[in-house]
Amino acid sequence: MPTNTLKAAGLLSANAHADAFELLGTPVEIGLASLTVATPSAFNLDDYPGYSWAGKPILGLDGVKAHIDSGTTLKAPNGVITYSFTDNSHLTGVYNNPNFGFTAGYGFSPFSAQQRTEARASIQLWDDLVKQTFVEKNGTGADIQFANSWDPAQAYAYYPGQQGYKFQSDVFVADPSINWTNAWFGFGGYGKTTLVHELGHTLGLSHPGNYNYDPALPLSYGNYAEYAQDSTQYTIMSYWDASETGANIIDWSTVFYGNAQTPLLHDILTIQSKYGADPTTRAGNTTYGFNSNAGNVVYDFSKNAYPYLSIYDAGGVDTLDLSGFTASQQIDLHAGSFSSVGQAVADVATVNANRAALNALAGGTVAGNATQTGINNAANSFMTANADAIAFDTGVSGVRATEYMNLSIAYGTTIENAIGGSARDVIWGNQVANVLKGMGGDDVLNGFEGKDTLTGGSGADVFQFHIVEKGDTITDFASGTDKIDLTHLGTTLDGAGADLTWIGAAAFSGAAGQLRFAGGHLMADLNGDSVADFDVTVTGTVLQSDVLFI
Repeated sequence: MPTNTLKAAGLLSANAHADAFELLGTPVEIGLASLTVATPSAFNLDDYPGYSWAGKPILGLDGVKAHIDSGTTLKAPNGVITYSFTDNSHLTGVYNNPNFGFTAGYGFSPFSAQQRTEARASIQLWDDLVKQTFVEKNGTGADIQFANSWDPAQAYAYYPGQQGYKFQSDVFVADPSINWTNAWFGFGGYGKTTLVHELGHTLGLSHPGNYNYDPALPLSYGNYAEYAQDSTQYTIMSYWDASETGANIIDWSTVFYGNAQTPLLHDILTIQSKYGADPTTRAGNTTYGFNSNAGNVVYDFSKNAYPYLSIYDAGGVDTLDLSGFTASQQIDLHAGSFSSVGQAVADVATVNANRAALNALAGGTVAGNATQTGINNAANSFMTANADAIAFDTGVSGVRATEYMNLSIAYGTTIENAIGGSARDVIWGNQVANVLKGMGGDDVLNGFEGKDTLTGGSGADVFQFHIVEKGDTITDFASGTDKIDLTHLGTTLDGAGADLTWIGAAAFSGAAGQLRFAGGHLMADLNGDSVADFDVTVTGTVLQSDVLFI
C-alpha cells in the first residue's frame, strides 16, 4: 500500500491510511455439521471495567473511545460534510503522481447505481448520529469520494487530515467483479457492512487495535485484540466476530453468521464524542420494530427479520415493538444494554432460496443446500445455548431466543416502551415510566424504576419487582395464573429480598415486612411505620398464593 512513500513525501501522517488490510467478507456458515456456540458473557462487558474476559482487560468507556478514535476529525466547514461519486475513468491530482506510490488507479472504475444507493443509505446512518449534515456533490473535490479499484482485497479508506489533500477521507472498495461480496447488499450483506465500516474511517474512527497484518501471526481476536470489547458485538470497526465476546448473532434466513447493519454501540459513543450528537434524529415519538415509523427500513422488523444493530434516538416517547416475532425475546431498555431479538428460524425452502441467490451473485457456489433436519438441529443447539445465557443474565429460564445480544441501545438514548412477541419473553424497562406489554406466551416483566404500566397479555405471566417504589400498575392480573414476584424486593435481582409476611386485607399494625392487598393495591410496609413503602396498583384480585416472597 502507498503509506510509506506518502510519509516520505510529507503527505501522510503515521496513521493516515485507515486500512492496510481488510478482512474478506465470505459468508460463514454457523456449522450445520460442526456447531460453534459462543459462551455467555454475563450480559454486557461494559458493566465490568477493570475485570478481564478471555485474557483481555475490560475497559471503561473512556478507554474504549481512546481505542476507536484515531485522533483525526473531518473539518466540516459550516457543519457540512460533502461526498461524491467519482465519474472519471481515471484518478486525478496527487493520485496520479508516481512519486507518491498510490495504487488505487489499478482497475479504477466508478460506483454502479446500486453501489451509490447503498453508499447514500450508509451515509444516512452516520448522518443520523452527528450534528453535521452530509451533502452530495457532483464531480471531484468533495470531502469523501467513492470509487472501485482492483487494489484492495475488500476495501480501504483514508482518515481525514488537516492539510486538505484530496485523498483524505476517500473510500476505495474492491470492484464487485473481482470481489462479489462488495455487491452483497440487503440486510446483513457484507457489502453494506463494508461501506458503513469505511465511512467510519473517513470520519476519524480507527480499528480498536493495531491490526497491521503479520504473516507469522494469524489474524485472530486472541492475537490482535487489545481489550475485551474489541468485537463486532460492540463496534463495526472491529475485525473480530461478535461470538468472541459471547454473542450469538445469526441470519437464520441463510443460516450464516450475521453482519452488522449499522454503526454499533461503541461507534455511536465515539463518533458523538468527536462531533456531537444530532439532537433532531427521530426526536418525536418513534416506533422501532413492527409498525415502525423510524424512517429507515433497517429498523422495520417486518422486513429486517434478524436485526443486528444499535438504536440512537434523540427524544420523544419511543417504543420497541416486537409483536410480529414468534420466537422468544429478551428485551432490556436500559441505555447501553443489549437485547436478544429476532424472528423464528426460516424454513428450508426459504434458506435454500436465499443461498441460491448468493451463489448467483457470487458466480459460484459459496453455500450448498441445507436440510430441514440440519437447520432444526442447529437452531435447537443455538436456542438452547441462548436460553441458558439469558437465564444466567436475567434469572429467567426458558427464553429460547434465536439471537443473543444482537440489538443495543445507544448510551444517552431513552426508549420508553416495549412490546413482546407471541412466545415466552423477558422484558426489562429502565429508569423512566415504561409501558411494557408481554403479548403472547408466559412472559416475565420488570419495569425497574419509574411509574411503569405492565400488561402481561395471554399466558401465565410473572411481574417482577425489586425496586422499592410506588406508582406501578399491572393492568391484567389473572389470579391463579399470573404471579407477582417480590423475592428480590429491596435488593439486586440476584440478592434475597425483604422478609415479608402476608396479612391479607388487614391494616398495617406497625410490624416491619407486612404485605397486604386491599382496594386494588398490593402494598408492603418494610420499616414498620404502618405506611406503605411499596405500592403497586393491580387490576384484578391478588391472593397470597399469587405472590412469591420470602
